[in-house]
Amino acid sequence: MLNDKKIRKKIKEMTKDKKPIKLNKIEKKEKAKDFIQKNGILQYTLLGLAVFALVFVFVAQLNTVSNTKTIVQGKREAELIDDLTALKIEYEELKKENKKNLEIVEEYKTNASNNSSLINSMSEEINKMAALSGLKDIKGEGIVITLDDSDMAISEAISTESMLVHDTDLRAIVTELNSAGAEAISINGQRILSSTAIRCVGPVIQVNGVKVAAPFNIKAIGNAKYLESSLNIRGGIVDGFELYGVKINITREKSITVNKYDGKLGFSKAKIVEE
Repeated sequence: MLNDKKIRKKIKEMTKDKKPIKLNKIEKKEKAKDFIQKNGILQYTLLGLAVFALVFVFVAQLNTVSNTKTIVQGKREAELIDDLTALKIEYEELKKENKKNLEIVEEYKTNASNNSSLINSMSEEINKMAALSGLKDIKGEGIVITLDDSDMAISEAISTESMLVHDTDLRAIVTELNSAGAEAISINGQRILSSTAIRCVGPVIQVNGVKVAAPFNIKAIGNAKYLESSLNIRGGIVDGFELYGVKINITREKSITVNKYDGKLGFSKAKIVEE
């Protein structure tokens, strides 16, 4: 058996042998740790490079989109500038045209102001011509004639026809009044014009194509005294009607109104001759 000294010596030797073994394990651990740290840095480095690459691509993409928007916006701005230029040109042209129109209006105003008396005179002349042509209502001094069929007994009358008022009787009165200076005449509201036809159509009389019947109301504007005298001369119209029993009454009026012609006037074949 071994003594205590030998045992202690053996244990010491064994301990010396094992110590280097423990140091080798620690070194391995340290090396492993260094390796892991180195590999971690590498991973982080690779990850960082990858992130940097992605950021670079993203920034490049943003720059591309930004450049595209800039190009489109620049093109749109150019078009707007062209449109604005065209509108400015059009505005200037309209402004010039408006200025010319305003000058014309001012010229008309000036001429109208300077020629107001001429315009009034022309307006009066137009109204006068319209009245003479029968297209205006007119009023003035004159006479009113009432003419009606005879109520004489047939046995007392010369003939049945002579008891009635005919178209020829109306035409005779109109002719006599015109000769006496009548300025306007109407029969039952129908204005007598130069083109007016008074005629018998069957059992009725037409004036301006409108049927009229007894009693006839005839208005004439003019010198009332002359107009009445022209009908009352001896052997004239009034004497002839009284002979046949036709009833006639004449009154002078200070103011009567003769209505305008309400039909159509115009030419279909005739043309105005230019001087």
